[in-house]
Amino acid sequence: MVDFRDLARASLRRAKGELASGEQRRLRYAALELRNAMEALTYDRARAFAEFLPPDEYKTWQPKKLMAVLLDIDPTIGLSSTLRFGIEEVPGTPAPPEAMRHVGTDHVLSLADIKKHYDAIGSYLHVPSLAQLKSENLPDLEKLRDRCETIVASIEQVLSSTIWNSTIGGVVTFQCANNACKKPVRKRMPVGKDSIEVQCFECKAEYTVTSTEGDTIKATPKVTYAPCSTSDCGERFPLWGHEVKPGTHWRCRACGAHNGLTIQVAPVEPHQIVHPHETQTRLPARTSQ
Repeated sequence: MVDFRDLARASLRRAKGELASGEQRRLRYAALELRNAMEALTYDRARAFAEFLPPDEYKTWQPKKLMAVLLDIDPTIGLSSTLRFGIEEVPGTPAPPEAMRHVGTDHVLSLADIKKHYDAIGSYLHVPSLAQLKSENLPDLEKLRDRCETIVASIEQVLSSTIWNSTIGGVVTFQCANNACKKPVRKRMPVGKDSIEVQCFECKAEYTVTSTEGDTIKATPKVTYAPCSTSDCGERFPLWGHEVKPGTHWRCRACGAHNGLTIQVAPVEPHQIVHPHETQTRLPARTSQ
C-alpha cells in the first residue's frame, strides 16, 4: 500500500534541495514538488476516512475539492487537534487537567492552507501568457521563493505530528431500508449536530438521521409517495429520490395496476408562465404529420 506521508516527505526533501540551489530557474521544480506534497498529505487524510467517503469521490484528485468533501463528512477532519487522556476519579466526571496525559498533536494541512498556496504556486508552472508578455507583468520569482519557504514550514509542521489521522468520533450505523439493498450504512455524526443527511453508497437511498435519547438514532427514509394511476385507487407507492425520474415503474399493491413515471406534454395557460422570455423555448413552426 502506498505510504502517502513518505511520498510527501520525499517531495519536501526534493523541494528543499531545489530551493537550496539558489538558482531561480529551479524554483518552479520546488513549486511542483510542494504541490505534490500537498496532494499526498490530502490523499493520506482522505484514505483514513475512506469508509465515509462516497465512492465517486475516489476519482477526485484536486486537494481543494477532496478536502471540501472531507469537511462535508465532518468539519473536525480539517482541524488540528491534540489528544490527551486521564482517569476519572469519579465516574462521569472529567479528570482534572493535572491528571491528563499528553499523547500527541495532529497538525493538519487545512483547506485554508490549500486554498492559499496550491493554485498560487501552480501559476508559476506555466509559460507566461500573451497578456503577461505584452504588459511585461511576468511572474515574480522572489515572491515564489518566499511562498515556497512558507509552504515548506507548513508541510514540515504537518509531518512532525506525533499522531495523525485519528478517526475518533461519533459514528452512526444502520441497515438500509431499501428492500433491494439491505446493506449497512455508516456515517460520522459531527460534534454538536443531532441531525444529518445520509446516503447509502450502494443504492443511493437517502435518509435523515437524528440522534435520540439514550445514545440511539432514528433513520428516516426520504421518500416521495406516488399515487396510483387508477382514478379510484387511493394507494400510494414510496419512491426514493433517485427513483423519481422517467422510466421508473411499479405495480400497485392494491389494484395491481402497472404504473410508471413519464414526461408528459400538457397545455399551459398564458397566466401560468411567470417569465416567458426565460422559461419558454421557441422552436421553428411545424405542423403535425
